[in-house]
Amino acid sequence: MPTEARLKKLRDVAERRQPGLTIVVEDVFDPHNMGAIARSCDAFGIQEINVIFETQPAFDPKQAGKNSSTATNKWLNYRIHHSTEAALQNLKREGWQLVATVLDPAAEPIYAADFCHPRIALLFGNEKTGLSPRAIALADTRVTIPMLGIAQSMNVSVSAALAIYEVTRQRRERCPEALQPSAGEIERNFAYLLDMHERHNKRNKRLRKERAKARSAESRSQGQ
Repeated sequence: MPTEARLKKLRDVAERRQPGLTIVVEDVFDPHNMGAIARSCDAFGIQEINVIFETQPAFDPKQAGKNSSTATNKWLNYRIHHSTEAALQNLKREGWQLVATVLDPAAEPIYAADFCHPRIALLFGNEKTGLSPRAIALADTRVTIPMLGIAQSMNVSVSAALAIYEVTRQRRERCPEALQPSAGEIERNFAYLLDMHERHNKRNKRLRKERAKARSAESRSQGQ
């Protein structure tokens, strides 16, 4: 059983998860970038990540980029999609406002956009080409992160961290009610975090037993 301190930590995190903010990552091919994005999501209270693998080989986000995510990816849940069209249309039906992050000077600067919609999904594209034309076309609005240097693009994980921070900052200042999960959402978040905690502990116990068994076998072999 988790300690009281651990249960309190999980409960506190569940109460701080943002109910109306998710992200969509389209065809990212570097698992380390996915892991870094997951760490930013956990830091700013995003519980769910939508991952689209349409043109890139799929990988397990929970196992990807563990060094980058510092194991935070195990605390998040992922919705895996294999079609940009189907994924974004489904999010629209669920009431999410799709916000595409793009490298387009005609797009609205992210600091000037209105992020008080009850359900916002931030869209990020892959490392080479960004969002697909279809994803941009399906988005309800487009925003850009203004840059003042020579380089006009950033790593996708950096862009995601900056965008998530800016959206969270604006919602905290302009519409703080958007950050507050309902009692039901808190309980669902807590149940998920507790389940992940227990699974992680069981896995660690199994690995410790396997290592101990391997060391014991090695010692016996050396003693012969």
